[in-house]
Amino acid sequence: MEPIRSCIACRSQENWKELLHLVQRDGRVIPDPTHTLGGRGAWLHPKCFEVAKNRRSFNRAFKSNGDLSLHELEEYLRKVVRNVHPERSS
Repeated sequence: MEPIRSCIACRSQENWKELLHLVQRDGRVIPDPTHTLGGRGAWLHPKCFEVAKNRRSFNRAFKSNGDLSLHELEEYLRKVVRNVHPERSS
């Protein structure tokens, strides 16, 4: 049986392979698609990014009161969505 994790935005539970692993380093939220980075982690459906951003789910997941930089995560998601759905790229 595969490990089950919860998306920080929609809270639905999924097989860990269906979610993007995230870690927080020096105030930055970093995608970890290989699930190999250590430290406090969180899990997210890529489609749930905007919901997580609006709900401040990243701060809650990483127990952070300060602003977290989502730049690296946004860039990664842009590339992934563009590669999966080339007709949507702009």
